[in-house]
Amino acid sequence: MGMDFRGLGLGAGGGRGGGGSSERWQMRELAKQEHFDWPIIKRALGGFVPYWPRAILVTLVILATSAGGTLPAWLTQRIIDDGINKGKIEVVITLTGAVVFTSIATGLLGVLQTWLSNVIAQDVMADYRMLLFRHLQRQTIQFFASRQTGDLVSRIMNDVTAIQNVITTTLVGFVSNLLTIVMTLALMFTMDWRLTLLAIVVVPGFVLPTQRVGRTRQRLQADIQQWLSNMTIQLSETLGVSGSMLIRIFNRQKTEEKRFEEATYKLRDLQVRQTLVGRWLFMWLGMFSSIGPALLWGYGGWLVIHHQIGLGVIVAFTTLLGRLYGPISQLAQLHVSILSSIALFRRIFAILDLKPDVEDGPDVLTAEKVAGAIEIRNVSFAYPSKEGSDSSQSRQAVGPKGPRLVLRDISITVEPGQTVALVGPSGAGKTTLMNLVPRFLDPLSGSVLLDHHDIRSLTQESLRSQMGLVPQDSFFFHDTVANNLRVAKEDATPAEMEEACRAAQIHDTIALLPQGYETVVGERGYRLSGGERQRLAIARVLLQGPRVVLLDEATSALDTVVERRIQEALFALLKGRTAIVIAHRLSTVLSADKIVVIEGGRVVAEGTHHQLLAASPLYHMLYETQFGATRASG
Repeated sequence: MGMDFRGLGLGAGGGRGGGGSSERWQMRELAKQEHFDWPIIKRALGGFVPYWPRAILVTLVILATSAGGTLPAWLTQRIIDDGINKGKIEVVITLTGAVVFTSIATGLLGVLQTWLSNVIAQDVMADYRMLLFRHLQRQTIQFFASRQTGDLVSRIMNDVTAIQNVITTTLVGFVSNLLTIVMTLALMFTMDWRLTLLAIVVVPGFVLPTQRVGRTRQRLQADIQQWLSNMTIQLSETLGVSGSMLIRIFNRQKTEEKRFEEATYKLRDLQVRQTLVGRWLFMWLGMFSSIGPALLWGYGGWLVIHHQIGLGVIVAFTTLLGRLYGPISQLAQLHVSILSSIALFRRIFAILDLKPDVEDGPDVLTAEKVAGAIEIRNVSFAYPSKEGSDSSQSRQAVGPKGPRLVLRDISITVEPGQTVALVGPSGAGKTTLMNLVPRFLDPLSGSVLLDHHDIRSLTQESLRSQMGLVPQDSFFFHDTVANNLRVAKEDATPAEMEEACRAAQIHDTIALLPQGYETVVGERGYRLSGGERQRLAIARVLLQGPRVVLLDEATSALDTVVERRIQEALFALLKGRTAIVIAHRLSTVLSADKIVVIEGGRVVAEGTHHQLLAASPLYHMLYETQFGATRASG
């Protein structure tokens, strides 16, 4: 059974190109919530708390910008009434210069406001991105096996990037427009209260129609983010080496192109709809923006003719109407933007609120004191019984309708320096059992102990620092050989890497590569053969120098020379270390200190090779079938 973590609920992710049923259910729920979610808004605003000094500075700049924006209207009124109408050219020149200076200063303040708001936006985006990434690092292997990588990438990249618009447009726009409205109304009331009330009469026409538009745009925003996630998932699957090879071998290029085309045009249509939604509303707003000035000129003209106000007041009011109706119109649209942005934060918080299934204990292992004794004591384990459900279900009491047990009351003891081989038919539970030792999973019942410490009492970092893992399908980053080795030990010297690679029988192969240890191995180590990848994985664990080794041998057919070199590498790896090995090779079975036979999640026999041949019919059958070819070739 390969240690590819397929037993960790990989099938829960649903079909390709979209999330599993729980993800689809979540998106439908997001779309239904079409109101101001104050707890979400309050929590989202909490991201700005570390930057409150800059937020205050932005507010002061906005205040100055708003004041600078209203001042030219007042100066225009003074130019007409105190300068032009009275024939005072010096007043006209002075006030005109003041208008020019005010406009320049306001423009510069606007640039400063944009810079500050974008700096805050980038900081908040970086914080949320790091929060998501850090939180995902705390999740278990089962979490990643039950979710699509592309969707998680979309949460971190697409959703968080969309926050920038929330900050720079929605929040800053709200404060800016609100202050502009307040300052404009204050100036208008000081000039003439009658004309101010007339200007306010049409304001309800700006506000009332926005609720329905906000709901529609929020639903579209949720759909857009989900389709972006679907496209990211497809790209991550089809542009990798394994995915591209699968597509080509089955001639699926046209099918994948069609899927991507459909998703692309679906996203296009949604984004066009989002842009067009509310066009009738903005037409309505434009109509009222024209009615206000018409009323003003009609009534204001009557007041001028009857010498109750000066002409400069009407001209100033006409200018100020733009400063009033424009921000009111934008505030109406901000209401829509706020509703739309709530969907983004819900998606982000949905990940941040996931509690890791495996939590750190308070104790830390001291490396020099670890002997490597492992005890698996009365362990039972079950995967979640419902698709997309939280894996904490697996720790519920098992009743008649409880989750199906994968492991049942297993007890195994491994002495320090001992090698224990796990054998059994496919699906017996060998990989699941091995995954419990480094706490990739926690048991439903029972316990796993390292040197008499329950591993749940240890920090995951201190536990795993004592353990090296060689899975059946070892992963390598698209990086150099050296950097892939340094995953195990960041400060490894060239001499240490060479020593580990010599012991793993891979140094000579590396030396023949174009750039030696600086050769890029390709995605997942694609430029290396299967045997070379396995030996490089062994070298990586040797460089780490753990006390305990967990090994899942590859089952792929290897020629005699490669087989021998891998055996020599394994001998170097296992020498003096405690080891649990899922055995596929006869040589490993024969050299193991103890063999544990597992069937149906239970230990059905254990002992040495010769003891089991005589006492265990299942082991005898496995020996004749699974290891028969190896024996014959030997």
